[in-house]
Parts: sequence; structure tokens; C-alpha cells
Amino acid sequence: TLVETTGTAALTAMRDKMRMSTVGLEILKERPRITSETMDLGYLGGLPEDTFGYAYFRFMSDNGLSAERASTKFIEDEELAYVMTRYRENHDFLHTLTGLGVTVGEEVALKWYEMVQTGLPMCALSALVGGIPLSLAEQRFLISTQVPWALACGRASQFFMNVYFERHLEEGVNVVRRRLKISMAPQFQQ
Repeated sequence: TLVETTGTAALTAMRDKMRMSTVGLEILKERPRITSETMDLGYLGGLPEDTFGYAYFRFMSDNGLSAERASTKFIEDEELAYVMTRYRENHDFLHTLTGLGVTVGEEVALKWYEMVQTGLPMCALSALVGGIPLSLAEQRFLISTQVPWALACGRASQFFMNVYFERHLEEGVNVVRRRLKISMAPQFQQ
């Protein structure tokens, strides 16, 4: 894929940031996976409605999503391949915390956030051209409101690759947002 063949420098920088963090280093050593087997949606759906785990359950259920992600094929370095895998598997946690859904505009807004956080070329490309099919009103909203939010939030928030999201599922979703300094994204109103 594009990110796998063009993102070596960014993946290396991401890995280095993870190595400088106690939690990031722990993630690199333990290599936890976010899959349908490790994310028990039945359990998460039974958590109190104000928890991060329940919010993740609602996002996944409401959008008919699975935690499964495509395997990494073109990255030879095993540790960098895991960083890429973890990045992909964290994506839906970011949707949950930012309040962004799965429309094209919302995915593009999230790519802007991820671009700031990761420096991945694929995020930059998606951020820059992903909004082309949007209506003029949606493009204006993206450029005038969501992109500034994504840039500011991406700079202010904790590096998401250094978050062991699985350990925070039973905490209040707003508690997790505050701790990570992730604000809710502005929503497009038609």
C-alpha cells in the first residue's frame, strides 16, 4: 500500500517517539493487537454508557464495523511493521474520541489530525485530496472549521501511538478525552 511503501521515515519517527515513552515502549514490547477477538463488543456494550469502551462499542456497532485491519505486507522491518499495524488498529479509537463518523468529510478531517500526529505521507495525501468529492458546503466547512480543529487538536493532544487504549475502556470517555487533550470535532450541519 502507499503508506507502507512511502512511509518509512515517518514510521521510524513514530517508533522513536514510542521508544521515548514508558507506555509507548511497553506497547512496542508487548505488541498488543486490536482485533475482533481482543475487543469483546458484547462486554463493551454492557459497560456504562459514559465509558470509553461503550462509546467505542456504539461507534463500531452503529457503523457496522469490525476491528479487523489489513495486514502489513510491504514493510520488512518487523518493529516498523508493528507500528503500522498499531496505527491502523488505533484509527477507530480516534473516531470514538473525536466524535467523527465515517462520512468522507469526517474521514478527511481525521486524516488531517493523523497527519499532524504521525507525519505519514498517506495521511497528507488523503487530507489534501480526500475532500474533492465533497459538496461545496462540505468543502467550506472542512477547510474553515474542521481542518483548523484537526491541526490544533493534533498539536495539543498526546501522541496517540503512546496510548494503551485497551487499558482505558472502563474509564469515562470524557475523562480519557481530557487526559489525552483530544477535543470533540466540529460537526457539519446540513
